[in-house]
Amino acid sequence: MLGCKLRGFLADESGATAIEYGLLAALVAVAAIGSFTILGEHVVGLLDGGAGSAGRVIAEQTTKMH
Repeated sequence: MLGCKLRGFLADESGATAIEYGLLAALVAVAAIGSFTILGEHVVGLLDGGAGSAGRVIAEQTTKMH
């Protein structure tokens, strides 16, 4: 009786998918945080860097569209 329940419990894989999705989400979060940490200052410099900066170019093109 107990052996059948134990075998059934060990064969049940319904919770494995949720755990895999959780691990995948954690991996994506770690990769995002790592890339933000490494590239954060460079992205700010790109968007906020003067006359030819991406932020200024985007703003100028947006005003031309209106």
